[in-house]
Amino acid sequence: MKITMDMSELAYEIAKKVYSGRITRTEGKKEINKMTGMNEGSAQAFITIFLAMMNGEVYKRAFNNETNRFIFESIRRDFGKEYFIKALDAAQKHVNYYSTLDKGNLTGLQSIINEMK
Repeated sequence: MKITMDMSELAYEIAKKVYSGRITRTEGKKEINKMTGMNEGSAQAFITIFLAMMNGEVYKRAFNNETNRFIFESIRRDFGKEYFIKALDAAQKHVNYYSTLDKGNLTGLQSIINEMK
C-alpha cells in the first residue's frame, strides 16, 4: 500500500505523542493503523524513523521524498532548529547506510538534505 501524505500527516501527529511519552509505541502504531489504514508494520516504521530523527540516529527503513520533506519541515516548525538539524543528520546517516547496501543511492533524499541544510 502506498503511504499517502494524508496518512503521513496523521502518523506524524501520533508519532509526536509517542515521542512525548503520552502513548506507547504499540499504542501509536495501532492508532496510526486505525486512523489512516496504514498497516501496523509501516506504522511502527514511521514511529521508529521519527524517533531516530528526533535523536539524530541512523535508521534503516525509508519514507518517500514527499514525506521526508514534510517531516523535516514539521520538526523545524514544531521543535525548532536543534531538532531540525538532528533530523537532517539522521537522514544523512540513513543515506550513508543505504549506500553500503549495493541497492543504489538515495539521490532524492540527499538533494532534500542538501537543500534544507
